Amino acid sequence: MPVRARPGWEGLLAPDEAARAEAIPEGGRRDLFVTSRAAQRLIACRYTGSPPRQVRVERTCERCGAGHGRPRVVGAGYEYSVAHTRHRVLVGVVAYGLVGIDLETIAGPGVPQGLLARTTTPDERVALSQLPPHELPGAFTRLWSRKEATVKLTGHGLAARLDRIGVRGDLALPHGSPAEDWPSSEVHLLDLFVEGHAAAIASTHRITDVRSRSPAAPATTD
Repeated sequence: MPVRARPGWEGLLAPDEAARAEAIPEGGRRDLFVTSRAAQRLIACRYTGSPPRQVRVERTCERCGAGHGRPRVVGAGYEYSVAHTRHRVLVGVVAYGLVGIDLETIAGPGVPQGLLARTTTPDERVALSQLPPHELPGAFTRLWSRKEATVKLTGHGLAARLDRIGVRGDLALPHGSPAEDWPSSEVHLLDLFVEGHAAAIASTHRITDVRSRSPAAPATTD
């Protein structure tokens, strides 16, 4: 979904979300919040048949109990993940297992060595060092996107050691222990095409087919 002003979508939000949107000054941050939260509700409406404002979205972190956890639609029967840049919102939905999705704007020229050391495995750093300079930003951003998708799936977020997660193939492979309670089950990876961005989806079931859709507002939201 492109991020833009969507005044008609504010009526799709739950009361607490509408209050949060109202507190954000008009502009890009507010447009992003409304686009993201309304899109999640429209997707839930498609799969559950419930009116958008009546959808219950749970965001409690499974590890600390705070409200920044992986979003889940109560009673929906599917799992989803959300990512965004300033200009786009991306939502990934799966019918089986867990999912994590990430979307990154391709980095500018050069990648700081300190950032490489903190976020890549030794073999990834070797592979990146062999690339022509103009290819390095895109390649690094794709690795970053795959790692972000992985830690969003596991629920660890950036508490995980990204330099202990290898993502060059179609599986995210732990190098040692990236974080406490790291899952023993396989995490599958798939790159997505979003123009001007690096995007990836991580899943506990291998994905063989991706269908792209844009949510549309229903005829009535009452």
